Amino acid sequence: MAKKALTSFGAELRKHRIERSETLYEMAEAVGISPSFLSAVETGRKRAPKELVEKVIEHLKVDMVDALKLRQTALETGPEIRIPLKGRGSEARQVAAMFARRFDDDDDLSALREALEKNAMPGAQR
Repeated sequence: MAKKALTSFGAELRKHRIERSETLYEMAEAVGISPSFLSAVETGRKRAPKELVEKVIEHLKVDMVDALKLRQTALETGPEIRIPLKGRGSEARQVAAMFARRFDDDDDLSALREALEKNAMPGAQR
């Protein structure tokens, strides 16, 4: 698996954390999340919820310019999509997980498009 580049928010967050000589563990504890989640946010594997962005800004005590930059870069990481699965069986969860995976390139999207077209129900609207 290819290593992903940091998101712009992840890079900003890491820059501020390192400038403060703060470990992942220390910052995570200060903002009330796990170090693994903070690491995933820094590396772009997870999106930072708005509440977390605000807690980070408060914790860092950054000026208005840096706070705005953190907010903007957090927004640039893309929208969060939620798939309600409460009360659904394992098959529904597996299908949701297949669609929730990260598509690394156009080949992945082409393969998905091809599978959807191949399995489309006759007469289904698109």
